[in-house]
Amino acid sequence: MPVRLTTGNRIAETSSKGNQEKWMENGRWYKLDLFGYEGLAETVTSQLLQQTNIDELGFRYVTYRMERMEAHRRMRNGCSSPNFLMSGESILTLADLFRKGIGPQWQKIASRQPNLSAKVRWMVEQTVNLTGLQRFGDYMTLLFEVDMLFGNEDRHLNNIAVLRRGEMFDYCPIFDFGAGLLSNIRDYPMEIDPGALIRNLRAQSLNTTFARQVRAAQSVYGSQLKNFFSMADVTAVLEEPLQFYAERDQSYISDRVRTCIQKQMGRF
Repeated sequence: MPVRLTTGNRIAETSSKGNQEKWMENGRWYKLDLFGYEGLAETVTSQLLQQTNIDELGFRYVTYRMERMEAHRRMRNGCSSPNFLMSGESILTLADLFRKGIGPQWQKIASRQPNLSAKVRWMVEQTVNLTGLQRFGDYMTLLFEVDMLFGNEDRHLNNIAVLRRGEMFDYCPIFDFGAGLLSNIRDYPMEIDPGALIRNLRAQSLNTTFARQVRAAQSVYGSQLKNFFSMADVTAVLEEPLQFYAERDQSYISDRVRTCIQKQMGRF
């Protein structure tokens, strides 16, 4: 297993779940596991996305790999991903886009929409007006479908973004899958049956269930994601990342991941 010695140049990536340390080194972003097996969730999700139609749809996703790193004088698990930004590009989150383009009252305006479908349409129309990205409805629906399939509940509006280069915009590769697959063992303890835990998952973007969020987007923009992997593929993809974790935990993690994907595939 590769060992990465960290530089001193770390930043805290703030999410609704906490502050996860990340840093750039040699053209890659490195992230430490925070509450469980986030690195495995990122790696497994991105590998399984290779067996979907995302490329055919014309969108991209970030690929992650497991890493074993020395941080704070001890060995830690985590993951890394390539820096996908081109020269002159920056990431602009939807939260920042709306705040700058609509004003500080944007959340109140969004909350006045009569139903979830109308709220999705409003968010998409504002993004199209501000960026010119005409297929943003397809992109957001795809993002919601990916999150549902892998139980990724941390997709707040700071985890939905566009790319900006001067006054031009582009679709951001889909990123940040670390909160999926029941990876947060603080909120979802190992000793509880994963089937019971999955029933408590909620999609943050619209603060509702994954099924309702996906239906709301699909009712306006149609279905986007098609997955071609089987549970045998899930087992195969899990094999290498599991080796980074304590042997006593490997069967539990495998069972949680497999159960999560199998149940979410059924609901799909």
